[in-house]
Amino acid sequence: MVIKKAMTVWLKIDVCGDLQPIVAKARGEVAKIYARRGEDLFITSIRDGIHGDITLHYDGWAFDFRYPRHNPIQDVVAEIKEDLGSDFDVIVESDHIHVEYDPEIVQK
Repeated sequence: MVIKKAMTVWLKIDVCGDLQPIVAKARGEVAKIYARRGEDLFITSIRDGIHGDITLHYDGWAFDFRYPRHNPIQDVVAEIKEDLGSDFDVIVESDHIHVEYDPEIVQK
């Protein structure tokens, strides 16, 4: 019999704010990917913190989370990109992974 440990989504103590519904759904998908890989998901920023001038954080269109501890970062990022699709940017930063909803608008 295989017993699978339930994985957890953690929020850093000072993380605050909510996400736009489509981004909250993406956070759930990231949590599922981490859980499948035996990782806990540690959210480090939503609407809080200091971000660049063009950030999508303050309006709930982005979130940050820690690197996986037991899986190669690039493998996890590739799976996240595949699951979320092209409307989401998944960016490996110096100390975390950043996900934002930023669909490309095609003008005719």
